[in-house]
Amino acid sequence: MQGDGHFALFGTLEIGHTLYSGVQRVHCFPFPEMQFYGSNREDFVFVRPPGVERFVLEPDNVWYGRVKLLFSISVQSDLSEAVTKIDCAYISFCYDIKLEASGEYNM
Repeated sequence: MQGDGHFALFGTLEIGHTLYSGVQRVHCFPFPEMQFYGSNREDFVFVRPPGVERFVLEPDNVWYGRVKLLFSISVQSDLSEAVTKIDCAYISFCYDIKLEASGEYNM
C-alpha cells in the first residue's frame, strides 16, 4: 500500500490506448478498509480470451467477469538478480452469459 514490499494492493486501474486519448478506469475495493464512496465496489469487465488473435468486440468472443482484486507483485527468477514488478487483476468470470438475438442477456 505504501509502495514497498513484495505485494501491494491498489483500487483503480487506468486503461489507455496508444492511438486514442483518454482512459477508462476500473475500480475494485474488496475490503472494508478500502471503500469507494462508502461501498465495496467490484467493477464488471470483459476480457479477450486466449486464442483470439484479432480483437473485435462481439458478445461471442469476449469473457465477462467481475474484478475481485487489483494488485502488483515483485518477482525474481532463479537465473537473474533483476526484480520485475507485475501489475495483476484477479477476475471472477461469468461464463454463462449469452446475448440473445433480441439483445437480451440470458444467464
